[in-house]
Amino acid sequence: MSADEPATVSTPRMPAWMIARPGEQLSIERLRVRLAAYVYGNILVLTAIVIATGKSIVGGEAALLVTVTALTTYSAHILAHDVGQQLGRRRGEHRPHMAHEIRDALPILVSGVVPAAILFIATFDIVPTQLAQLIAAVWVVGRLALIGFIVERMSGRQPTWRTLSGGLALALLSAIVVVLKVLFAH
Repeated sequence: MSADEPATVSTPRMPAWMIARPGEQLSIERLRVRLAAYVYGNILVLTAIVIATGKSIVGGEAALLVTVTALTTYSAHILAHDVGQQLGRRRGEHRPHMAHEIRDALPILVSGVVPAAILFIATFDIVPTQLAQLIAAVWVVGRLALIGFIVERMSGRQPTWRTLSGGLALALLSAIVVVLKVLFAH
């Protein structure tokens, strides 16, 4: 099977956002879209975490910003794909494809759940704000650093040290993107 050949992957040990519904087979292309959404969502959530301040964490704005970042990114993604899926189709013909797009973009939403919860808990002075921010950021960076293991497993390969080093490189590149976004866009 070549890398571009349509295929289905069905592995019970996948993260929930990668698993098909019962009776549904996901093509490799749909799995790729979900993986890309996962990485994209985590990078944008990390940006929202990084720009948080102690005051915004205590006031709940940081948790809200992470939540809104995930929601608006998901919404923008769906809107963009709604437009894109219309290309070359008759009016209304794109609607069945949108059901897949809505489901395949869910990893964007998932990326904000735990960090928002961590930052929300800090509003109650249960943990110091800097510690909450650090834990939320480490959670996201860890997810990015470990993505290689998911890719290897889904590709039917055994993880190696290159898997870990590739994941760490992804986390580093993501951090660079976050720093650039914070410096130039916020």
